[in-house]
Amino acid sequence: MPPFYSMTMDVDPKEAERLAEKLLRQVSGILDRNQRSYALGKKLKRLPPEMILEIMRIIADKAQERIPLYQDGFRTVSDARRLSIHVGYARMSDVYTLARRKDYQEVVRFMSSVPPARHASDTDEPYEDVRVREITLGEKKSLARSRDRDFLNRILHDQHPAVIHNLLQNPYLTIKEVIKIASKRPTNQQVLWIVYRNLRWINHYSVKKALVNNPYCPPQISLSLLNFLLEQDLIEVAESQVLHPRLQEAAQDILKKKQTELGGVEEDG
Repeated sequence: MPPFYSMTMDVDPKEAERLAEKLLRQVSGILDRNQRSYALGKKLKRLPPEMILEIMRIIADKAQERIPLYQDGFRTVSDARRLSIHVGYARMSDVYTLARRKDYQEVVRFMSSVPPARHASDTDEPYEDVRVREITLGEKKSLARSRDRDFLNRILHDQHPAVIHNLLQNPYLTIKEVIKIASKRPTNQQVLWIVYRNLRWINHYSVKKALVNNPYCPPQISLSLLNFLLEQDLIEVAESQVLHPRLQEAAQDILKKKQTELGGVEEDG
């Protein structure tokens, strides 16, 4: 049997745009990221790969235009690893193949499994407090919910995702401390995924910026957050010598698009 993409169907752009908006509005009220990904994934699963791809492209394009509904939706679709669980790995593989064939670079970028610019290794020496190191995992998970400011400052450097997950739920945690977690170098990729998937903290611009500028951050996260950055911060990413080349290229593409749009506006004026 020939591969599906040799018999691709035509997709009505207007229908894809209408459906993209409809789906995002249906799941926008779901605050839990896991549940939102599940709800959107189940809806996308009913659609052919061609339509899924067009919906993803539209969401990515409109996120670049800083339309809030699509910026928020982009964080869900760009977490492709989690979305694949609900849509199906085979179906998402078909979508990725189509994206490459159609040269939808924005979709290809966030669907690609690319390692970070840097990896934490045995030669790295992440700061670990002696007092914290002597505590069991169960105790750390429990204490991460405490009011003890001294302990909270010590446990910021913990590398276990479950501990950081509990810590981010702590109402006594401040944005300054979350930025320290997001900026930590070296660090565990899973810790940064925990920060990224936390709805309370990822809405802060400074947390987005910290993740993007962390060379240990998975590109899937960084690429999905580029559309939220201000122009000056995009320039810094594009010129960075420590971030992933794909991230630099994506920042350059967004800047070029902005310049093109600005040129068009000036000509119209």
